[in-house]
Amino acid sequence: MNSSRQTLLIRGATVLSMDPGLGDLQAADVRIEGRRIAAVGLDLDSTGADCIEAQGMILIPGLIDSHTHLWQGPLKGLGAGMWGMGDYNRHIFPLRERFSAEDVGDATFATGVEMLDNGITSVLDFCHNVMTPGHAEAGLAAHARTGQRVLFGYGMLGRFDTLAADHAWRLDQVRALSREHAGGGDALVRLGVALASMEFAGLQMVKAEMLLARERGLPMTFHQNVAGQIHELHEAGLLGPDMLPVHCNPILDEELALLAQCGCGISFTPESEVGDGRSTRVIARAHRAGVTPSLGVDVPSRVALDLFSQMRLTFLLMRAEEAECERASGRWPLARYPGTPFIQPRDMLAYATVNAARAIGMGDALGRIAPGCLADLVLLRPGRYSASLGDPAAHVVLQANVSDVDTVIVDGRVRKRGGALIGGTRDQAAAATARVRERLFGGIPA
Repeated sequence: MNSSRQTLLIRGATVLSMDPGLGDLQAADVRIEGRRIAAVGLDLDSTGADCIEAQGMILIPGLIDSHTHLWQGPLKGLGAGMWGMGDYNRHIFPLRERFSAEDVGDATFATGVEMLDNGITSVLDFCHNVMTPGHAEAGLAAHARTGQRVLFGYGMLGRFDTLAADHAWRLDQVRALSREHAGGGDALVRLGVALASMEFAGLQMVKAEMLLARERGLPMTFHQNVAGQIHELHEAGLLGPDMLPVHCNPILDEELALLAQCGCGISFTPESEVGDGRSTRVIARAHRAGVTPSLGVDVPSRVALDLFSQMRLTFLLMRAEEAECERASGRWPLARYPGTPFIQPRDMLAYATVNAARAIGMGDALGRIAPGCLADLVLLRPGRYSASLGDPAAHVVLQANVSDVDTVIVDGRVRKRGGALIGGTRDQAAAATARVRERLFGGIPA
């Protein structure tokens, strides 16, 4: 996706900076020079700037998805009626073996463009569809085309029957790719390692992956679906702040304490968790334990590429659980008292911005609207009929939807403006999806 980078001035917006030093600003301006935010304030100098008039609109940091398998985008709808992980493992996950490298490239591009259109400026792509070296290369090349900010989680979990035999070439490719795509810094496309699941690969294989990732300075992420794995990593001396566990539904309170001690967050995928019949209590437990939660879509085969929905669902799940605890304790009807309710809509926006920036290893540069931060921003129209009263962050979480996304800026470049993606990429993404479906199914499956 080609777009020019120039000095920009967003003028007159309600700015939700998510920065504790700036807070919210009414009718404020944001000046962007190059890749970064140069100033935030009132009546900023517009000299030499392309002005984006934003009166009546809400400016938020770009939304960050900390866990999605982008290769599944063209499979949208195939997981709609799934019942638990058994259905997923029978009907969705095995399809990856039918994806060619070209399919992974097309699917990744199409999904990334749709995410950008929906205000998701950054994503951790947990690509567990690296069936050959070409699959990883195609995925990375597709990400370079979209203009989305990406941490590409190179998937170490290949075919179950050749997992051990294929391990050496995967390690070798990660080592080679790491010379081109560093895990640190602020590059638009960075490399990370999506560790093989411990329940399938075992601790020793995963340990080899972790040692390589740390040798090369690459962030790591892994599915945490089995009780006791955090303890196991801790006992092996492997737990660290460069890891992002996902789901964590069976995690023990003691394991949450270990994550908090080492500065780990977790990625929670609420709609996917509910769809799989998992417990959703971990998100509140993590928040209370000081483990910073972030959010992801997870499986586009079933879940819409929409972080507004994930924020809203997470808020409702957490409020429902807290109300259930109140009722069980005999405190009914509900009443407010210090510390209850403990979760607020604004917390959800933090999950998808500040916390998620930390989760992908960019907490100093992303997730806030403040001078010096990278210019990843989303401008929202507050609705066709009226803006919400009260906290504008509550509007974003409880009222906004993807159709409100007016303007998207990534790395100082305008990717969407006035509701239209730059460069006709919607049509390109739709065509890429159609190609994948044609090759896999002969068209759209009945």
